[in-house]
Amino acid sequence: MPRSTFSLRFRSERLRELVREVASREQISQNELLEQAAEHEIVARGALLADDLDASAARLRSLTATAYDEIVAASMDAFAVGEANPEPLRTRRISRRAERPASAEAPLTAVAAFHRAT
Repeated sequence: MPRSTFSLRFRSERLRELVREVASREQISQNELLEQAAEHEIVARGALLADDLDASAARLRSLTATAYDEIVAASMDAFAVGEANPEPLRTRRISRRAERPASAEAPLTAVAAFHRAT
């Protein structure tokens, strides 16, 4: 299987010399040294990225919980304000009239229906 190549250009000649020296001391090729260094850096940054994502998720959960608490508090306040308002339907007492005998011609009112059912 052919290996892909990657051209690497150093901005600092001093860094290039250090790569040669470390690779020589480790008795590995410069490519292998750079590949190991890149792998190490990618893994380290990946761990940092995972940590950053975890921290962001925790912060989002916290903000979401705070927002939820604020919504509940506002809802309770609105409910309390509404409870202070007058009732939209006014109650009134239904006075009993003298009972009339039920007949086919008598109108069927809610009160009469209630009395017939009991």
